[in-house]
Amino acid sequence: MIPDFRDDGYLPEGLHVGTEAEVTFRFGGSSPRRRRLVVRLRRWVELSRLTGASRFLVDGSFVTAKDEPNDIDAVVFLADDFEEQISRGFEPALELEQMLLIRRPEEIFAAEDSRDWNDWVEFFSRTRELDGRRKGLVEVSL
Repeated sequence: MIPDFRDDGYLPEGLHVGTEAEVTFRFGGSSPRRRRLVVRLRRWVELSRLTGASRFLVDGSFVTAKDEPNDIDAVVFLADDFEEQISRGFEPALELEQMLLIRRPEEIFAAEDSRDWNDWVEFFSRTRELDGRRKGLVEVSL
C-alpha cells in the first residue's frame, strides 16, 4: 500500500510498491494534468510488461501532493533480451526504445542491470530542495 504524504508533500522515504490500478487511482485522477500524465504512464507500463521488464519505478512531481504536477519520471528495468527484441523488430520494444531515446513527452529512463536500477533509485530518492532531503518513490508491480 502506498502511504499518505508527509507534511512537506512527499511520500515517506522508501520504495512503495503498488499495482497499476492503485497508482492510477492514487495519483492520476485529481486534475486534467494528472489524467494526461497517467495515460502516458499506463502506456509505459504496458510496453514494459510486453517486453518482459522486471521492474518499473515512478517519480517526479506526479507522486507528490502537488495539484498540478510538472512531470512524471519513470525508470524501466529492461529485460535481458531487450536488444534482441529490437533486432527482431518487436513493435513494443521498438516503441519503448523510441521513448527512451527521445524522452518525450515526459521522462523515462532505462536500467539495464541492478547497478543501474540502484543508481536511479538513489538519484530519485532525493528532492531538488536545497537540503536534498530524502523522499519516497513508487514501484509499479509488473
